[in-house]
Amino acid sequence: MISGFRREIFTLLLIGVLLIVPGLISGRTQELLFLGLVVYTVWNLHNLRRLTRWLDKPSKKNVPESIGIWDELYYKLYQLYLRQRKSRKKLTKIVTRFQESTQALPYAVVVLNSSFEIDWYNQVARNLFGFKQARDNGVRVDNLIRDPAFVEYLNSKDFNDQAEIELGQRRVALRITPYGHGEYLLSAIDITQQQQLEDMRRDFIANASHELRTPITVISGYLEALIDQADDKMIAPLEKIQSQTERMTQILEDLIVLARLESKEWPMYPDIVDLAELLQEIHHDAQVLDDGRHEIILSVDEASIEGSRSELQMAITNLVTNAIRYTPDGGTIRIFCHSLRDTIQVGVEDDGIGIPPEHISRLTERFYR
Repeated sequence: MISGFRREIFTLLLIGVLLIVPGLISGRTQELLFLGLVVYTVWNLHNLRRLTRWLDKPSKKNVPESIGIWDELYYKLYQLYLRQRKSRKKLTKIVTRFQESTQALPYAVVVLNSSFEIDWYNQVARNLFGFKQARDNGVRVDNLIRDPAFVEYLNSKDFNDQAEIELGQRRVALRITPYGHGEYLLSAIDITQQQQLEDMRRDFIANASHELRTPITVISGYLEALIDQADDKMIAPLEKIQSQTERMTQILEDLIVLARLESKEWPMYPDIVDLAELLQEIHHDAQVLDDGRHEIILSVDEASIEGSRSELQMAITNLVTNAIRYTPDGGTIRIFCHSLRDTIQVGVEDDGIGIPPEHISRLTERFYR
């Protein structure tokens, strides 16, 4: 383009010389120069008009042709047009493949811009949320999904976790994922059936646990009577039956506690729990249970938290009981509570056999031992 500009300057100078020479001969130099300037201006305006028309509807067929710098300019613009057309086709292909793939997904997908306005969504999202393309594109998503839990989730801009909302008779889990330059991807799935199955499982555990308590209590009562009246030969097998009955009773109590915890029926006004006092009580009970077989050390900072005292006591006592059970005689068990800035750390340490690494990832599974 620079070389073409230089040629254009050289051409103008040459034309000026060719006009000056006859102008000097005829004595009309100014008139000839003015006429040349008018012709040059008209020529440029003509090419500018052709360029404007082509830019309005660019195509391969109607590319303007000219001479000089205009021909080079047309060629450069045409090459740029071909590159943009190729990029546009490639981008269109990518967008089409993205839309086709998201249409095949079994869950809803909604593309949001930086203002949380809807740019695009798949068929599942249309069916789940009742979107209508002509009406809802460009509308802010919380104007269409008005569940308070979702509005709070959206306004918090903390999208590390998912949110669950109610849509009529359906339960929907959704998550927002930031991507690109300020855009967001909203994904959602109907978990109504999953929630119903979970409720059925929870109800079954709770009901079965309560229903089994009565026969186990009756069996336990009769066993105590039989043991009192049994001879020496029958005491041992009856005591084994009683031991298994007590174990079954404990399992039922654990199931009942689990059902209550999963019901999410938390107290409206939680306890103010003095952790130092609670751990001292647990430490005293542990020493009675241990009967001097281990050294049990208590190390606590003064701290109080909101929570359920009975459930905290149950959780920590469970850790201490396991430490006593699996630590060899003569070992050390340490119960501690430390205040760390805005958090409180409570734990139990021992020098027992520990848990094999392959089991660590499954510790939170129900009933896993």
